[in-house]
Parts: sequence; C-alpha cells; structure tokens
Amino acid sequence: MSITASVKKLFQHSAVYGMGHILNRLITFLLIPLYTNTFAKDELGVYTLVFSYIAILTIIYSYGLDTAFFRFYILEDSPRGRRRIFSTAFITIIITSTLFSLGIYFFRSPVAAHLFSADIHQLSVNLPLMVALSAGILFFDSLTLMPFLILRAEEKPMPFIFFKFLNVVINFICNIVLIIWLNKGVEGIFIANIISSAATLLLMLPIAVRRLKFAFHWPTFKMLFAFGIPYLPSTLSVNLMDTIDKIVLEHLDSVSVVGLYGPNAKLGMFMALFITAFRFAWHPFFLSTSKQENAKAIFTKVFTYLLLACSFVFLFFSLFIDDIVRLRIGHFSLLGQEFWEGTVVVPIIFLAYIFYAAYLNFIIGIYLEKKTKYLPFITGAGILGNVIGLYALIPAFGYVGAAWARVFAYIIMATALYFVGQRLYPIRYEWGRVLKMTLLVALFFFVGRSAVFMPSIPLKALLFLVYPLVLWGLRFFEKSEISAMRQLLVRGRSEAG
Repeated sequence: MSITASVKKLFQHSAVYGMGHILNRLITFLLIPLYTNTFAKDELGVYTLVFSYIAILTIIYSYGLDTAFFRFYILEDSPRGRRRIFSTAFITIIITSTLFSLGIYFFRSPVAAHLFSADIHQLSVNLPLMVALSAGILFFDSLTLMPFLILRAEEKPMPFIFFKFLNVVINFICNIVLIIWLNKGVEGIFIANIISSAATLLLMLPIAVRRLKFAFHWPTFKMLFAFGIPYLPSTLSVNLMDTIDKIVLEHLDSVSVVGLYGPNAKLGMFMALFITAFRFAWHPFFLSTSKQENAKAIFTKVFTYLLLACSFVFLFFSLFIDDIVRLRIGHFSLLGQEFWEGTVVVPIIFLAYIFYAAYLNFIIGIYLEKKTKYLPFITGAGILGNVIGLYALIPAFGYVGAAWARVFAYIIMATALYFVGQRLYPIRYEWGRVLKMTLLVALFFFVGRSAVFMPSIPLKALLFLVYPLVLWGLRFFEKSEISAMRQLLVRGRSEAG
C-alpha cells in the first residue's frame, strides 16, 4: 500500500472511532453550561475531585488487561483462539471489578473521610453517597469496556458509534431530569452516570455473550497479564497527568479554585478528542503497517501530518476560546460567567495534549519490539516531573501553574520515549518541517492573542485563514502533497456537481 493510501486509511479510521469518542465526550461539553450555570465553584470542585479519582481507578480496574487483550486478539487468526482470549479477559475483569467495587462500597465512609479535606466535609454534599455511586460507575464501565474493545478489534465502527451515542443520550437526559426537575444537586450527576453506565452494559451484553465461553484458560491469562501489567504504571501515569493537578490544587489552594480550573481544563477536550480519535486508530494501524516495506516512511509522514492537524486545532481554539465560552445557549452561556477568567489555561492544556500526541507516535518501537518494560520508567519520570511542577508552580501561579506542570510532564515523557524508541526502531522524522510549522504557529498565536486582535473576531478569523497560505508560501508542503490535495479538491467538485 502506498504512503498516501496508508495515511488516508489511518485518518479515515481515526475519524470513525473519533466520532464514537466524540459522542461519548459530548456529554461533558453539553453539560458544561448546565453545571457552570447551576452549581457554585466549590460544589463543582467536589464533583471535579471525585471524578478525578474515578478516572484514576478506571485504569486500576483494567490493570493493562485491555491493552493486552487488544493486541493478542487482533493478531490471533483462529476464531477459537479469539474466543479463548476474550473469555479469559472478560471473566477476569468481572471477578476483579466485583471485588474492587464491593471494597469501595463497604468502606465508603472511611474512604470519604480520608480522601477529602475538612473544608469539603463542611459543604452540603453527601460524600459517602458519592463514593458508593462511584463504585457502581466503575463496575459497570469496566465491564462495558470489553464489548467496546471487541467492536474496535473487529473493525465494526457503526455499532461502536451507536452504543456510544446511546450512552450520551441516556446520561444527558438523566442529568437534566435529576438536576433541573428533581433538584438532586451535585449528587444527581453521579446518579445519572451510574444509570447510563448500567444501561449501556445491559444493551451491549449480547455482544459479549455471543463470544463468551464460560471457561477460564490459565495460560492465556498469564500471557495477557504478563504483557499488560507493565502498561498499568504507564497508563496510570498518563491518566494522573490529567487528574492529579486537581487533587494537588485543592491541597495547595482550595476546592473553589478546583471548581474554576476544572471546567476550563475540560475545554481542552477539543484537542483531547482529536488526539484520542487518532489513538484509537493508531495502534491497529501501525501493527498492520509495520509489515510493509515502506512502513517507516509512512510513520514519518503520519507524525508530520498529525502535528500539522494539531497546529490547526490549537490555533483555532486559542484564538476563539473566549468568544466560544460566551456563546448563549438559551438562558445559559456555554461557560458560566464566574468561570470565564479561567480560559487562560485552555491553550496551555492544548499544548500538553500536542506533546501527548508526539508520545503516542514514539511508542512504535517499544510496542513492536515488545519492550514494554521501559514504559513504567518513562511515564514514572513524567508523573514525577508533573508532581514537582505542581508543587513548584501552583504557589506562585495558582491554577495556571497547574496547567504548565502538565505540559512539562508530557515533554519529559515524549522526549524520553523518543530516545528509547529510536534505539529500538529508528525512524527519520521530518524535524525541519516540524520546526518551521512550530515557529509559524507560535508567531500566529502571539499575534492573535495581542490586544489588537483579541477583541476582533474578523481579524482573528483572517489570521487563522492566512495560516495555511503562509505554510504554502514557505514551501512547507511537498509537491506530492499539493498534487494529492488538488486531486481531492477536483474529486470533491465532481461529486458535488
């Protein structure tokens, strides 16, 4: 397969699976106006903290078994072997998730007492109830993970998107009913999530049952566990990068500041959605592409094009985020007015995700050469840098320092993984083109955020539209790429006609 065809296939798959993830995360975007216009900062801070802990525990619930399952299931050719792998993984997840959730439920009061500060306990929220509901959410989500992995592994994007959409609809409706109509307060968010998680699992059970053999294969479990467990520290570290900043911020500042920071950090999901869409398609893509003779040339182009796409997303939202959050949706603005000051962190969060995109690209060597033993050290260095950055920067810069600490952590991880990956599977990346693009987008960013451009939407729009033209003028694009774009435009015109 040619380089152009391979890259096109990757981004088509990214778009499909990204749509499913976008639908899943759309609930967050749709509910930001509801939450920020309904709850005070301290109440939203409690919600943010609890869901930060849920995000961390989600990784522990799967403990790398999802990653191992995905790899061995795709590479297994026989239907019998695939069924054995799925059954062993699914039965294991059922057993361990049950034990984990029962432990959290029965010790919900001590857990609530130790996780949250005295200031939070003084608020009018039911922390033990939130912890108990969180145990249920974690249980249902961990079991639903396996059917979703099946749909991805078997390249069935439409059912994947359908069930993601159902989850979003159920969650959204439950939030509206519980918060607006029944006035359940912050606790209503958790009740809505457990209802939607349980309903999604119930609807997806037939997918699992059709492939399930009620037999546990010990050698298969040992194979999956041995491959997957090294991913636990690395995946957990990456997850901590997106969550620990809220926990430390509450410790060093206040739950109210967490409430201000949390919704604005979530606006970084515009970049996170794009990166996650790529991640969903990336692993199966580079596994299959690695067998081609021109694999390294393809990986080189993917890296350049991915960063180019990131630069457009970064520049657009950096220029227009203040205008976006002020958009009116009925009686609400997209972000409650008292949260507007926090948008300064959005471009910083975007920058962190760009380095995460680089990290995902550099993982090829470790994955293909089965050297996952390096990942705990690399991601461990990243999370250590993050914690040091948080404690060094938050006292001086507040929640803005928390955002920058995340950037530094991803820089550490991407840099370390690059050098390890180059030793295992050297790839010649187009650093000259990347540098040219980086300098240009930095220039456009600072011009667009200046006092002259910021108040004017037309000026910022003009600046954004000029960006690709300047790239073309600086000869960033190669002749083959320009030719491919022209063919795409011609084909689009002919189809439209």
